[in-house]
Amino acid sequence: MYNEEKTGVIMVSRAMAILNYLSTKGRPVGISEIAKDMGLPKATVFRILNSLEEWDAVECEEDRGYHLGCFLVKLGKSASSDIHLIDICRPHMEQIAKEIEENLNLAIEYENAMLSIYSTNIASLVLSPKSIPISPLYCSSVGKAALAYLGEERFKAYFKRQDLRKRTKYTLTTQEELETECEKIRREGIAFDDQEYEEGLYCISVPILNGEGGLVASLGVSGGYSRMISKKGKIIKLLKEAKEHIEIYTESMDGFVL
Repeated sequence: MYNEEKTGVIMVSRAMAILNYLSTKGRPVGISEIAKDMGLPKATVFRILNSLEEWDAVECEEDRGYHLGCFLVKLGKSASSDIHLIDICRPHMEQIAKEIEENLNLAIEYENAMLSIYSTNIASLVLSPKSIPISPLYCSSVGKAALAYLGEERFKAYFKRQDLRKRTKYTLTTQEELETECEKIRREGIAFDDQEYEEGLYCISVPILNGEGGLVASLGVSGGYSRMISKKGKIIKLLKEAKEHIEIYTESMDGFVL
């Protein structure tokens, strides 16, 4: 007896199998080739492709065949955005924290400042500085990592509104100084706070970017000056490695997804 529900499940399964098949080909494929490779009747393949084409899940090039459509790009972007940024970053942050015995901080841009959304907590690190929930763009490493990717228009607007108070003798307080600093950050992929926010505090951060080069978040390490300097090379290496892995997931993100 005809079972509509069972038949529907089979057709969905075949549709997914065809999409997976097309994803492996890297070129348009005709109905006959799909049917032969997948062991399906041509009429069945044709009906499934017809339905998928209505949703732009596949596209047909005349005289060449079918390939994946733009609807799947939209779905991929949505699925990527649904992944929680903290869940992506936490394992990397905790592993690095154990290796270097310093705490890490994940921050996002919020109203021309950086908002801390997650920090590691090494209980044994008594002398570790407390995580700053809101930090300025111009004098923190997580902030400068973000400032470098604001874009020209927002970068200039920031200096019109922001009071660049000199917090320590090391603080950069002019647009020209910070333009030079941001160029270096974009070139080298790393940002530093060399006692600019607070004397005795040294911070290193990397920008976490999406596929279009836009900022998603900043990931940084903060600690006492002498401790941080002694392991600076290792910290930079570990942060850059984490950045590379994390950006696989943030490629399609527009920004932080709460």
